[in-house]
Amino acid sequence: MKNIDEASAFILMHQLMHLSRYHAVRRMENLNLNPSQAGILFILNSHGRLSQRQLAEKIGITPPSMTVTLRKLEELGYIRKEPDECDQRILRICLSEAGQDCIGRLESVMEEMEKILYQGFTLEERLLFRRLLLAMRENMLESKDFKGMDFKSILRKTGPPMGQAF
Repeated sequence: MKNIDEASAFILMHQLMHLSRYHAVRRMENLNLNPSQAGILFILNSHGRLSQRQLAEKIGITPPSMTVTLRKLEELGYIRKEPDECDQRILRICLSEAGQDCIGRLESVMEEMEKILYQGFTLEERLLFRRLLLAMRENMLESKDFKGMDFKSILRKTGPPMGQAF
């Protein structure tokens, strides 16, 4: 490859992934978060109160690793731990008011990133690009290497915890 115009789509996607991750990490530093912690907040926002074990399973990490991350989020005031109504031995993790505010700020970061990514694209191009990405994702999931595996298992085997796939 002599110049970027000759690069394969795979190389371009790989570069785009790294550029967007760098952008996201830089913006999340203002919230004292890393991508894994942001992922936990998004999961809590969409699933509500979860036990530490349930949260660890959704993220794809061990409960002891989750303990360290949750301690940091609790120190930042983004989460609360509350006893389960049925089983007082279980603590449920939920977003605090500050955590809800943080979700709004993280969504702004994503909107800012999309604005940069889609600069100069028409609405039709944006919709087509998204459709193509979804089709490529499906093609990969249907390949023989991943046949019959769920996405969480694939992420566990191939890369960082799900929360880091911001």
